[in-house]
Amino acid sequence: MNPQLGDVSEDGFWVLTTEGWQPSEKQLMALNQGAIPHNASLPQQTVIANYSVEGKRTQSSEVMKYIFSGAIALALILLLIGMYHDSWTGPGEDAPSGMQGGLGLTGATYDCSDVTGTDSDGDSNKEICKFGAGLGTGEITPSQVLMAESLEGLVEDLPDEMSGDMDIMCTSMKELSEAIGSTPEDMEEIENCQDRSTAGTTAIVFFWFSFIGALVTGIIVIISLYQTIPYSDEVEKYGILGSAIFALLGFLSWLILKPWGGEISFGPAFYITIFSIVLLTALAVIQFIRPKAIGNLVLFE
Repeated sequence: MNPQLGDVSEDGFWVLTTEGWQPSEKQLMALNQGAIPHNASLPQQTVIANYSVEGKRTQSSEVMKYIFSGAIALALILLLIGMYHDSWTGPGEDAPSGMQGGLGLTGATYDCSDVTGTDSDGDSNKEICKFGAGLGTGEITPSQVLMAESLEGLVEDLPDEMSGDMDIMCTSMKELSEAIGSTPEDMEEIENCQDRSTAGTTAIVFFWFSFIGALVTGIIVIISLYQTIPYSDEVEKYGILGSAIFALLGFLSWLILKPWGGEISFGPAFYITIFSIVLLTALAVIQFIRPKAIGNLVLFE
């Protein structure tokens, strides 16, 4: 039986018209859904598909590098705050009521603005607070203490808020103790101060190694967005890993070397440093795990 106008082929993809066999609606729908025509070049289709995937891969990789470098920048800022903010621990349990401030890795800050009242001897708590702060920051020397006629005259010109280096505080404590005669309690306090200073200095050395490692890694990540750098992937992996390790060593060295005794209240800088270490560690883990792709979305490359 001869084909008639309007007949559809057995596969349903062709329909007979006055102009010959033409694609049916079924074939047009299949082509719109991504079917490859029989007369199309397979290698050409493959190239197009590969080009599309590679484009997605490159675009996704660049986005992730920007995110990665931004996370490194955040970790560096947090690490710097932790290194130099005097709030690793709060004021000691013997500090006057209302005294603010705290101790950092190598520095100390005292704020006597809110200290009020008097002690059992009738001396002003604020003056006592400023006296201790002055000794701790080097604003008052042991010789001035010995020559002073009154506590009020010794501290009247001092500001309510003072900051100084921890080594200066330890030296002042030692010199004053030697001048007026030291007790076993004084010697123990001086030794604790020196141990705290040593712990902070050791931690800062490790933190600076961590900072440099993360900074170099971040710079390499940014430059690699614009030009090819040999072994950039290895630098990114081991650079951020080294940074995380040094940061963790710095934190642990402080915990180990710092003298412990009495009630200790940890301050903001302590927790900020922990967060920066966690962030650096997470970035290092991601660099070593980094899945290649999920579907057509490339997460890391």
